[in-house]
Amino acid sequence: MTTVVSGADVATELSGESLLRLVQREVGAIHVAGFYPRDIAERAAQTAIGHRALGHYHKKFTSSVGRVYMPHIDTKWDPAQIAKYHDEALASIHEVRASFYPYLCPIDHLRLLLQELWPGGANLLRLRGRACFVGAFRVFQPTTSEFYPHNDRIDQETDAPEIAGMIEQLVANVYLQVPNDGGDLQLWLRDPTEDERRVILDVEGIDPSDIEPPRLTIHPEPGDLIIFSSAMLHAVVPAHGTHRVGMAAFIGCKQPEEPLFMWS
Repeated sequence: MTTVVSGADVATELSGESLLRLVQREVGAIHVAGFYPRDIAERAAQTAIGHRALGHYHKKFTSSVGRVYMPHIDTKWDPAQIAKYHDEALASIHEVRASFYPYLCPIDHLRLLLQELWPGGANLLRLRGRACFVGAFRVFQPTTSEFYPHNDRIDQETDAPEIAGMIEQLVANVYLQVPNDGGDLQLWLRDPTEDERRVILDVEGIDPSDIEPPRLTIHPEPGDLIIFSSAMLHAVVPAHGTHRVGMAAFIGCKQPEEPLFMWS
């Protein structure tokens, strides 16, 4: 079981140094307040809440959470679903981008920054040569939606050769709308045990009463960016009063001289 070396430290700016420290697990997260303009974020949140492509994740402990466009996890090792995901990937990226027009989409902004800040640059992930989608909206209904403690790893979803050599998987969340009460991000700063991993693969979550309290809890504000290790346990508690809406992108890390890879 791997833990963060320096405990629950949080970096407050996005830089090459903070990214390297996060990948090396010397900090628990990067939290950039006001990464994206709040008024544009909250307007985009309303688009996501009423979006024609709003669906739900497919596993027991994630099915309460809505998502716009198909994420890779929902391909479920099914060749037909894998083909559908890749067939729709670029069109979905373009439609997400159009939701922010004439402003820059926050995930596009992040992709440019990572390309500039990481020693090896950053690229869109391609699996078996086919482009992946990036920039999923996530919509948590008031009171009823939550993510139980879980982790996310691309090597549990595909055996495509492009993921070979990945040493860490991060997730970046840009928050568009967050209620004052609830919607907190919880981080355990450890990998799941083997028994926990099996439960997560089955139902995508562990009952919070079965594990210790999180080591780090963050309440984001609209426009904030938070990046942390998706390979370690994390959860989102229910929001109250209004929807919690964000955009999410995974970031695959190999060695610093190699590019980062992004997908949803």
